[in-house]
Amino acid sequence: MPDTDVFRLQKSDLNSFLFADVGTESNGMPLSVVSMLGRLGGDPWADAGRLARQTPEAATRELAEIITGTACSGRSSAEVMAIATRLAALLPSASSRRAERQAARSEPPGPGLPGIRNLTTTLTWGAIVLGVMVLAARMLGLI
Repeated sequence: MPDTDVFRLQKSDLNSFLFADVGTESNGMPLSVVSMLGRLGGDPWADAGRLARQTPEAATRELAEIITGTACSGRSSAEVMAIATRLAALLPSASSRRAERQAARSEPPGPGLPGIRNLTTTLTWGAIVLGVMVLAARMLGLI
């Protein structure tokens, strides 16, 4: 099942990387990493997460290949490597991402308790079902 977290943009530690400028395309439009990764046909956040788990050298090499294959301009290999190195430096390290996940798990829950929310939903549906049963009984002349 695809990830449908609509608030991903607000809490992603990958945003500085994903929204970084790759350069200007031949048509004059700026190109961001999220657009460049999107052209590969996958999920840019998943691709960025995979890159963040790699060593900086491996991420730089892969980014250089992606830039060469997707960015429409005649950049030299030295320019491509400089861009890839700059972008790879924006990727969060695996240890910082692990620390953020642990901190998020240890945070106290926000307002409202999940159990109460579930109880409210259950009681609401119970009342609806009971109302339908009473209505059906009246229509059949049972009460």
